[in-house]
Amino acid sequence: MKFSETAAMLWTWTPYLGQGFLWNILISAVTMAIGTPLGLGLARLRLSGSRLGAGLTAAARLPPTFVLIYYLAYALPPQVELGDTVVPLDGWLKASLALSVAVAGFVSDNALSAFRHHRRGETVEALYFIPAWTTYFLIIMMASSTASVIGVPEIVQRANTVIAAVGDPGAIVWVYLYTMAWFLAFCWPLARLMSHAKARLSRRAGSRAGARAALADRGGFAEFNLIILPDGDMPMAADTILERRFDLPVSLDAIAPIQAAIESAADDILDAGAVFKLTMSVEELVTNVVMHGAVPSSTLGVAILVDPRCISVELSDAGPAFDPFREAPPPALDQPVETRAVGGLGVHLVGKLVDRAYYHRVGERNLVRLVMLRPGAATDGYAP
Repeated sequence: MKFSETAAMLWTWTPYLGQGFLWNILISAVTMAIGTPLGLGLARLRLSGSRLGAGLTAAARLPPTFVLIYYLAYALPPQVELGDTVVPLDGWLKASLALSVAVAGFVSDNALSAFRHHRRGETVEALYFIPAWTTYFLIIMMASSTASVIGVPEIVQRANTVIAAVGDPGAIVWVYLYTMAWFLAFCWPLARLMSHAKARLSRRAGSRAGARAALADRGGFAEFNLIILPDGDMPMAADTILERRFDLPVSLDAIAPIQAAIESAADDILDAGAVFKLTMSVEELVTNVVMHGAVPSSTLGVAILVDPRCISVELSDAGPAFDPFREAPPPALDQPVETRAVGGLGVHLVGKLVDRAYYHRVGERNLVRLVMLRPGAATDGYAP
């Protein structure tokens, strides 16, 4: 087939292929419309410390799209009845439902980060969600062609029809290249626009980060500058954000929700190893309070704070004054195991697991503050 004949053939079939591309746009738009609110809901659950939100997000990342499309194509009925209304479940809608699962997982991860930035007053950083969401929409646009496997008449399925109708093997490459050109013409301008938007946001975020760092350097981070006072006031260092604050009954059952709140707050700040060390330290300290210092009907105060250099977890209880870092007897590590006293090793390890550990007596309550520095954070201003 000559080039002029190929061009004429493609031009003849352009309206037919264009109608198919409209199906791709529809599938992608509906996919994002379904998956985005689901992902936002999961992000809100994770922000509250819910393990359910984290579990559902992880599950949304796993299923292969092809498998889901085939499964929903055969598992869902062709129509459902809502009262007196019959709603058809066409193939394109089933494909959108399958693709929306991955969207929900993506939105959950990115919206969670945006929510945390917004909570900390980092509006510019929170806006990164918009170009990320748009870029993922473009990915879904390309993935929408998978709907052809269940007979949806989108552009790839119609391209196969064109090739069969033309009956010339030489047309295969040209038809598929022309099909790719449709995706390129739609996606490339949006991709360039989002790249420009991200560059502008990066410049603005960089200038804001520099200002925050200068403010932090001027204000310093003195020991106990985030103490929870009995009347509820909290003197805070510059740029410190109260991520979570709550009270729980003094019980071993308090450990899990505290750890979940820490994991949620530290998800995009600390690495997994640092989060594990911090949650294990909290488990040891709460256990120590429950076993040795619990006051009947008292509460355990919890605060999680984020500043430009660290995450801090503060635990307060109404037990007798006791500094676990100075008054707990050091473990006799040089003695045989069978001759050592039971206990004491956990508190000793807390000081090794976290970057900084402080104790203070505030009124009638003990206050323990655990600090984990962000990766690469400067340590000046923190007592060793």
